[in-house]
Amino acid sequence: MKLTPDQQASGVEPLAEQTVVAACALADVAGPESWSVGAVEDAAAALEVLAGALAQLDPECAEILSVVPVAAAAVLERVEHVRTGDGPQDDGQGAVGTSTALRQALTVHGITRHRVHQLGAALVTVTLDPADAQALAALLVQRNGIPDQARHAEEGWGEGPAETAAAALAEALAAHGPSAYARVLASGQVSAGLTPGAARSVVAALGSRPSAGPRTGRRRGLGPGYKGLHTG
Repeated sequence: MKLTPDQQASGVEPLAEQTVVAACALADVAGPESWSVGAVEDAAAALEVLAGALAQLDPECAEILSVVPVAAAAVLERVEHVRTGDGPQDDGQGAVGTSTALRQALTVHGITRHRVHQLGAALVTVTLDPADAQALAALLVQRNGIPDQARHAEEGWGEGPAETAAAALAEALAAHGPSAYARVLASGQVSAGLTPGAARSVVAALGSRPSAGPRTGRRRGLGPGYKGLHTG
């Protein structure tokens, strides 16, 4: 990453300064009782736009900031639940219960090498080996036990096994939450992020699939799609 000296900065600097001033003014007048649904939506959108702008600095910054859209979506989800009164009322244990349920659901399907973390109330992350990420994607898109692979093969997903697995998982997770993401980490593993609501939806979807015993003979280095992947 190469940053320009302040004295040579382009038009970004004054706009960034205006953003700080506006954010401070908002913080000064904001309180628990002062927010409207529209104001929350605007503030959440501003967070996403700013995160997207900063993500252009380099890939590592993009990875760090990838939690922001998911967190903003979780805030909007909570606001909607409070407004309609039809959402789950967490007692402080709900977040822990969601991540635990997701771990159990993955294990039932033979996906045992995973790390599930609850990052505050807004984000659940899952880290998987590429083969397990692809297996999870296949489980989530199965229709009558047949993976939906034709379209992906035509589009020429990814640029390698990990990229292909991340692309597959990202698309599979999109049905459970519009801000869910999946990307390849520097370690070569695939990391996915979901709101707690999306995580609960994934748990429910996995619960509707027949459980699988430990998978043997899984192929690594798969090309586009799910060809040759056994999911039980």
